[in-house]
Amino acid sequence: MERNGSTKDRVWRAEDAIAGNREAIEALRELIIYPYIHADLARQIGFKWPRGLLLHGPPGTGKTSLVKAVVRECDAHLTMINTYSVHKSHAGESEKNLREAFAQAYSLASLGKPSVIFIDELDTICPRRNSGREQESRLVAQLLTLMDGNKTLSKSLPHIAVVASTNRVNAIDPALRRPGRFDSEIEVTVPTIEERLQILELYSKNLQQDDSVDVHLDENINLEKIAASCNGYVGADLEELCREAARSAYHKLSDSGRDIAKLILKMEDWECARTVVGASMTRGITGEVPKVSWDDIGGLKQLKKELQQAVEWPIKHAESFKRLGISPIRGVLLHGPPGCSKTTLVKAAANAAQASFFSLSGAEVYCKYVGEGEALLRRTFQKARLAAPSIILLDEVDGIVPKRGHGGNSGGNSAVGERLLSTLLTEMDGLELATGIIVLATTNRLHAIDAALLRPGRFDLVLHVPPPDAEGRHEILCVQTRKMKLGEDVNLQEIAEHTDLFTGADLEGLCREAGMLAIRENVDSVCNRHFQTARISLSTSLTKSMVEHASAKFH
Repeated sequence: MERNGSTKDRVWRAEDAIAGNREAIEALRELIIYPYIHADLARQIGFKWPRGLLLHGPPGTGKTSLVKAVVRECDAHLTMINTYSVHKSHAGESEKNLREAFAQAYSLASLGKPSVIFIDELDTICPRRNSGREQESRLVAQLLTLMDGNKTLSKSLPHIAVVASTNRVNAIDPALRRPGRFDSEIEVTVPTIEERLQILELYSKNLQQDDSVDVHLDENINLEKIAASCNGYVGADLEELCREAARSAYHKLSDSGRDIAKLILKMEDWECARTVVGASMTRGITGEVPKVSWDDIGGLKQLKKELQQAVEWPIKHAESFKRLGISPIRGVLLHGPPGCSKTTLVKAAANAAQASFFSLSGAEVYCKYVGEGEALLRRTFQKARLAAPSIILLDEVDGIVPKRGHGGNSGGNSAVGERLLSTLLTEMDGLELATGIIVLATTNRLHAIDAALLRPGRFDLVLHVPPPDAEGRHEILCVQTRKMKLGEDVNLQEIAEHTDLFTGADLEGLCREAGMLAIRENVDSVCNRHFQTARISLSTSLTKSMVEHASAKFH
């Protein structure tokens, strides 16, 4: 076996090239290495080694790298099969390429070392045969024949193993997923915080911009903190993060005009890299964690405290919940009049918890294609499980999954709404087996929410977000005018007392309009008269009847 160049007394192992995924590494060793080194013992006791292993998981989690690392560890032969090497335009050519790849593996095995056949993206080569495409059906049949023949032909040869990888395990033809073919399946998951730290330590060890530049970490670098901030990152993302941090440090030094012989990566380089490199698996249905803090929301002290306990605590103190046997809340529904900071509260909770953030609205889930909305819901929950801890925001949930039999729906929309509701109920029930996932929803119309969503185990906590009172309005005005230069005659407490029924959004508009009036007058500060003029010109979003209706209990 190959020896590590820097540590001559130690045999090179797969862990020198890839961190985390211990279960997958051991499974690959059992498939590739152990049958070779324990061949005589296995023959004595009549033990039959497995011949196939299926690795499945999100893109970038290191499935291909795992196989290559274990192959390198035992100096085995590797035969790669992928879509581009197999799929050809002429009939029969694709099956011929498969046969030739297996024949090459047998030929290499005859040289006296283990031989590994690695099929990358198996789902694109051998999808379910009910897809109706004749070429793919022939390829599935050919691979089944080759794998069944592998059990017979390899008896006189050193061990031949077949490993496949996929991002969509359920898209593979079921005939391949049985003993004797792919005997076992291992999920290569998104790394935990401990595994992210191991990966960062591994990739940051030998960072080089070029052969003439040595790259080192500053002594104040806190890789644990970086790992904790990279929730949802897979191995490929973390590798790119390390490269981007080195690139950032390199550019700063090169721009300064100094000769670069030694590059020191500082914490600001990693923070800069974080703004460039995000979690690849959550792209498309997630946004950045909102940059909204609790201090950006005026008033609502008790409500903020309840949200912190429901959202932050289960994520930040997961071990305490587990130790005490406390089941965390799975869903929180915020209801109240429009403009009262319901969505902003959710964003502040997501920011405070530093969880992966997924957001869906009615406009996104309603699609002209049948089943697309349900698929988007399922995909969002699946990604949230992989990127946990996660927060899923269903903004204006009554527009996503309206009440069954609701008079506002008609025809096809009613059927779509019921399918979406059924999908959401199923996904939320499935969270019982998941950890670190919380669903937050907002609505202006509590009466339009289906009763099935409001039972324990789904939206366990229903919180009313009222319009701000005088104290809350004063805090909101203080927040909105933090960066404004106010005149000495401005009394925010007095303004707050005379803005009854103003929502947070109304007060934000009031401050903006007062500022615009000051700009039109070309004065140095925003004075009381500007606020008074703005208050008279603006109408409130709410009426007393709207507030009473929005705060009514669900029946």
